[in-house]
Amino acid sequence: MAPIPDIARLTAALAPTLAAHATPITASVMICLREGDRGTELLLCRRATREGDPWSGHVGLPGGGVEASDENALATAARETLEEVGFDPRVHGTILGALEPLTPRTFPITIAAYVAHIEEPVELVLSQEIAVAWWTPFADLAWVSAEVPEAPTRVSAYRLPHPEAQDVVLWGITYRLLDRLFRATDETALPQ
Repeated sequence: MAPIPDIARLTAALAPTLAAHATPITASVMICLREGDRGTELLLCRRATREGDPWSGHVGLPGGGVEASDENALATAARETLEEVGFDPRVHGTILGALEPLTPRTFPITIAAYVAHIEEPVELVLSQEIAVAWWTPFADLAWVSAEVPEAPTRVSAYRLPHPEAQDVVLWGITYRLLDRLFRATDETALPQ
């Protein structure tokens, strides 16, 4: 089972992190959290299967590339969330802060990750880029060592309880961002 992040502790830990990133950012994601019946929940999206998309069919977070019209990396994450799942986290919640930018091992990009506490009910309205999106209690994420076609060896991942994602696992960039989320409040770090 994944550690369950506490919204109050995240709010205190991330409050000073909203300043602009010193590192040039090329993509942004939004980690949307809300309180559910079984504790903190995370919004996950399974990307639609599309030719030429390296993340085709993967489960992850709403987000995408920085555009020239974006004021900053936070604006990118909010715009992408609105475009992909139909709500602006700045309107329906509070931006708690940002995690340390992540540069993946296999892609020449730097990703900013913002954490939002969604305090109002939201209707998920999916773009064509997203096959399905849902709220998952952290309590339902089961750690596994998984085989994925993109990696030559087994990877640390989460088995997903959602029926639309039982044939995939949450791994790679999203897994590493969740590790940073847990470290932000000194929660137990994830296995690497």
